[in-house]
Amino acid sequence: MEQCKKCLTAVRRVVCSRLFAALVMGAFTVSMALGISVSSRAVTVNDGDESRVVLTMSSDPYKVLSAAGVVLDEHDSVEMDDVSDTLDVTRAMAVEVQADGISTLLHLTEGTAADAIERAGITVGADDKVNVKLSAPLSEGMLIAVDRIAYQEYTVTEVIDYETTTKYTSIMRPGNTKVMTHGEEGERTITYRKTIVNGKVTSTDKVGETVTKQPVTKVVLKGAAYGTPYSKAPFEVELDAKGQPLNYKQKFSGSCTAYSSGTRGASGMRLGVGTVAVNPKQIPYGTKLWIASPDGSFVYGYAIAADTGGFAIRGTALVDVYMGSYTEACQFGRREMNVYVIG
Repeated sequence: MEQCKKCLTAVRRVVCSRLFAALVMGAFTVSMALGISVSSRAVTVNDGDESRVVLTMSSDPYKVLSAAGVVLDEHDSVEMDDVSDTLDVTRAMAVEVQADGISTLLHLTEGTAADAIERAGITVGADDKVNVKLSAPLSEGMLIAVDRIAYQEYTVTEVIDYETTTKYTSIMRPGNTKVMTHGEEGERTITYRKTIVNGKVTSTDKVGETVTKQPVTKVVLKGAAYGTPYSKAPFEVELDAKGQPLNYKQKFSGSCTAYSSGTRGASGMRLGVGTVAVNPKQIPYGTKLWIASPDGSFVYGYAIAADTGGFAIRGTALVDVYMGSYTEACQFGRREMNVYVIG
């Protein structure tokens, strides 16, 4: 019995000793540490280019951020992945959208220029222009400007001045003039288009032109120098001072007339200046001729026998010379001429 009392007294001394208290406290601390290490986890916090790892027992992302010393702004977003123990912070970007004279400041964490425009409640028309591509990703401080484009067309009628052509002819006295065709002004309609950007005209372009009335050229006949051939020969013809050929095969003299209508002669040849109507029994078709007045005041010049007519049948004229216009034919009238056969 006495021995038991001694043992209890010894135990009380050990329990009350400082060493025992220290051992108990150490055991408790180790136990607590083991419990914390078992229930806590390491979370990787990604904030832009920065990453940090925190040891936490909380599943609340905001408490994890607080433990990591990360401060969020109003529009930032957080995404936590419990499987990989990662927490991603996405910082909001300040984006400005300008349209219709109004500037809208947005804070977005992701998206494109098109998303920002839609978020600002702006509709982009088919002709409108945006300063960046709609597919461009958003960035901090990005400015997106929408310009309103409109077009306005209008027409203007303008006068087209007529031209004046002087035609020299040997059937008139040198220097004398006569209006053969009176000139008339024409008209054209020009279409212009205004480009209007944000309500202001920035450019005006010509986009079309239509001539609604063609101008008529004024043709003035003017007398050429005496002896100037009305119809030039395609080869050299030696002439004397009065425009008569020096070499010829046959010569006829008589009354000659003029005409200006018809496109193809009785011979089948095409008519024009340098063709004449004849009596083919007297002057066969295809004969090359030189025609001039006896005094040299008018030289018709080179001609080919290509046509015939009532005058030849009736024998009232030697030849009928073809003139370039009705006015010139009238000016010629009827004249005494020498007709030379030169080929």
